[in-house]
Amino acid sequence: MGTPYEKQHLSYEAQLERLQSRGMHVENEAEAIRTLRAVGYYRLSAYSHPFRLKKPGGRPDHDERLDAFRAGTSFEGVSALWQFDRTLRLHLLDGLETFEVALRTSLAYHAGKKSPFVHLTPECLDTEFVKQPDTSSPHRMSRYDRWLMDYLHRVGAASGEAFVKWFEEKYEAKLPIWAAVEVLQMGQLAALYKGLELGDRSSIADDFGLTPKVFGSAIAAFNGIRNICAHHSRLWNRTLVVSPGRPKLGVAPVLDHLHQLNGWQLKRLYTPLAELAWLLEVRTGDASWKGETRRIVSSFPDVMDAGPATMGFPQEWQALELWME
Repeated sequence: MGTPYEKQHLSYEAQLERLQSRGMHVENEAEAIRTLRAVGYYRLSAYSHPFRLKKPGGRPDHDERLDAFRAGTSFEGVSALWQFDRTLRLHLLDGLETFEVALRTSLAYHAGKKSPFVHLTPECLDTEFVKQPDTSSPHRMSRYDRWLMDYLHRVGAASGEAFVKWFEEKYEAKLPIWAAVEVLQMGQLAALYKGLELGDRSSIADDFGLTPKVFGSAIAAFNGIRNICAHHSRLWNRTLVVSPGRPKLGVAPVLDHLHQLNGWQLKRLYTPLAELAWLLEVRTGDASWKGETRRIVSSFPDVMDAGPATMGFPQEWQALELWME
């Protein structure tokens, strides 16, 4: 059983005093108070954590820190790091929106060739997706059964939408795939992609220049990052739960350098960021998102030893062909 939580509520002024007592330098106290009011002490603590002294003898599998900050830590630096992270998250949401719309379009186009109601026709889907689990439980459900429950819930939640009402009144509430993709959340879209037959997945992945397996892993990774961004959570130095696979050497030459990254780097933001930049350029023919990514990352605030490397970026990344203007 854990230790009882006994920390008490602190005013904004007391919060700042606590940070100062732990060694954080504050140049402008009035501005710091305004930041604490707008952002919150606890949210900012995620950005100040790397600048706390490491706990001697701490567990090797856990980043344990002392309350005291390293010399040179400033409130302004931590605030700049938070602002950078916010800018990066908003930029990623913009790129992920473009990707998600393109994915919806491609999936509807290729899978719709097989049947307008491919998503409601188990015979048109991958056998492993619709296969019943090997159990005698009367409540057993295939992955498709669970997906279909989520889909029908989404259709019900969107029943107020004009296009859903129109199909309900004219076509017995069955949405064709090109309408159905518009009610799906990113995670449900990813699950449906994985549930399509290999030929359909290959056609969709080919639109983006990747193999079905690598493209599927990219979708899953993008969905996780999208959720982080949508919940306004720290992103810059996060260890990702789901990382995208790397294209085989030669499939996308500008991404071949990903094979030179170590295991630690592959779990950070760089790989999905690089793949998203490339996929958007391939699918839309527009390199502007990639250019803005380069500009934002190049503006990483000068905060002690933090920098693009903490996001998994390789050294001299700006000289790589992928990021050249």
